[in-house]
Amino acid sequence: MVICIDTPFTPEWPVKHKPLRSGRRARDPLKVVLSVGVLGGVILASGYFALSSFAARVTPLESGAITQQPKIAVLSARRTPNTLSNDTRLGGLRRSLSSLQGRVPPDGCLTVEWLGQSLSDVRGDKLLVPASAVKVLTAATALEVLGPTFTYRTEVFAAKTDQPGVVTDLFLVGGGDPVIVRNEYVATEKYKTFNGTSLETLADQIVATGVRTISGSIVGIDSRYDDKRFVDVWPTEFHFTESGPLGALLVNDGVVVGEPNKPDDPALAAATELRTLLSARGVAVTGAVRHDAALPNNATAVTTISSSPLPLILREMLVNSDNNTAEMVLKEIGFSKKKSGSTAAGLEVMSQYFLDKKISPVPTLIDGSGLSSSNQASCRSFMELLNSQASQLAPMLAIAGTTGTLSTAFEDSPMNGRLLGKTGTLSGVKALVGYLPVEGGQPVVFAFIMNASGIDNKTSYRPLWNALGEALNKAKSTPRADQLAP
Repeated sequence: MVICIDTPFTPEWPVKHKPLRSGRRARDPLKVVLSVGVLGGVILASGYFALSSFAARVTPLESGAITQQPKIAVLSARRTPNTLSNDTRLGGLRRSLSSLQGRVPPDGCLTVEWLGQSLSDVRGDKLLVPASAVKVLTAATALEVLGPTFTYRTEVFAAKTDQPGVVTDLFLVGGGDPVIVRNEYVATEKYKTFNGTSLETLADQIVATGVRTISGSIVGIDSRYDDKRFVDVWPTEFHFTESGPLGALLVNDGVVVGEPNKPDDPALAAATELRTLLSARGVAVTGAVRHDAALPNNATAVTTISSSPLPLILREMLVNSDNNTAEMVLKEIGFSKKKSGSTAAGLEVMSQYFLDKKISPVPTLIDGSGLSSSNQASCRSFMELLNSQASQLAPMLAIAGTTGTLSTAFEDSPMNGRLLGKTGTLSGVKALVGYLPVEGGQPVVFAFIMNASGIDNKTSYRPLWNALGEALNKAKSTPRADQLAP
């Protein structure tokens, strides 16, 4: 209701009227005031009841957002249980790591991250020799370049004759599979092959096709990769022992079971092993094994055997720190992208991968296994890849106190059976990178590289590793957010 108050009105034209007498007043002023007041009250009351009656007949519109008085104070702990949970858990781990940080050698780095927070960063960008931890970088690149469904194929061809079951030559063509093995060889390994491709199975497949006589030779062909058997910068004492000879056709890491030394030519060694298995299955082989550069045009396909999928091959490489597998994976990376099965081509692809992933500082690599002391990488480089590929890399790593190169580490530690890692060891180098899974949440991610004289001795690095394990043990799944809510 709008209430108007009259104001004096002055007309725009002359109006004739009788002059008022000055001093005129009502005979009963009180009666006039009361009458006006009563009249105003009646008008206001009528308006109120009219509006109330109208409002009662109208259904109000519902609001899109319901505004209500909050039942919990703005600063209450119940409003930030996730924040409080994270702060409580992170604080314990951060404090536990602080004592270890001062023990990291000057030529060393330590980085630890959890729940999106950096809890320790000691010279994280410093380039250091990572030793076999390089295999994590090789694996990460292979997963991207080759893909998780990639498998190696080893093929068998034959120059057939008109006689049933008789072939002149049998050709064993390598496809780069680094884990073809005989059962007898596996029994001799320190770290036993567990995702290998069975040469016995391949021999059985050949026999199943009806081959009974090879009047010529079993011929090894390894033209998929180059013929460089070792990486140029490796010390000669690493040859035949730590790795090599390398080739696209490799059986038993180049070993011929029963012979004390590896042959120089891995393709000949592979052909020799297949000859032994076929002979044991009643196949007559007349000629000596040999190595040819290419498959002849008249060769006919006999059979094929495929490796396990790439993630299982990479797990073999990482758990057992298999140098041959790492170098052959690197050559396959080169073959896949550059059509050149060489170390140089593989390294070129890896460098581009690091640039594409914006890894900084960019690692400088000489090989795929980490055997070279000229390799350089930072803890930060490892962290970026470990974080970006955690779901793929974590299941591929050794388990503390249980498998591979970590089978004797952390045995009397809370990390036993829990920590997942890749080790690295050279003279004056010790590295450990990986994850600590936390129940119901994100894993702790860490990289710890030390370059110092004698650091590869157990008495030097084990106390530091154990200190890291004790610190990481502070990473708990509790208190959860729901436990902190009132």
